[in-house]
Amino acid sequence: MDNLSKEYIIDFFSKKLLLFGNTPAAVGWSAAGQRLRYECLLNLLPLERHSILDFGCGKGDFYGFLKEKNISVTYTGSDINPKLIGAASSNFPEAEFMTSDIDSEELPEDYDYIISCGVFNLNVEGVKESIERYLRKLFKHTNKTLLFNCLGSHSKIKDINLIYLDPKDLVAAAKKITDSTAIYHDLIEGDIFLLLNKS
Repeated sequence: MDNLSKEYIIDFFSKKLLLFGNTPAAVGWSAAGQRLRYECLLNLLPLERHSILDFGCGKGDFYGFLKEKNISVTYTGSDINPKLIGAASSNFPEAEFMTSDIDSEELPEDYDYIISCGVFNLNVEGVKESIERYLRKLFKHTNKTLLFNCLGSHSKIKDINLIYLDPKDLVAAAKKITDSTAIYHDLIEGDIFLLLNKS
């Protein structure tokens, strides 16, 4: 993804944060849709007492969800948008958050689980072409499982501002990285949950 696309994404969500404040709408979700996805993450991954990287963490809402559920994790949130990271740090000062660009910076450590939930949904230049590279880079820093959530091409309702990925293309990309994969596209209408596991 080029710098112009990244600047657009940062500006897009900075404006949403200004408009919607500390709500799921600031990161493009409805409250119900966000919660449903978080419930799916918990059903797919045994996060309790593990280290996790929430890649594209936005305002840190997933950490807030884990706290509400009394699920103890060693949590790190990462996002390219410094304003969202500022909001996350203000919301949850006890958690670790960092502003980072996966293209130009290495992750500082490895994590048991890395979660990328709804991060690559905006229809900007170069997103589809970049996903396999990002998956490969994130997987290198995963001890157990990388979970990638996105919108699927099987979605009944489509928005021209969003990207919808083909499950077959995602599986093909994942199998270039690891032999141990799983894909779910029936947990939430229109969503894909892709798991890349360390063998």
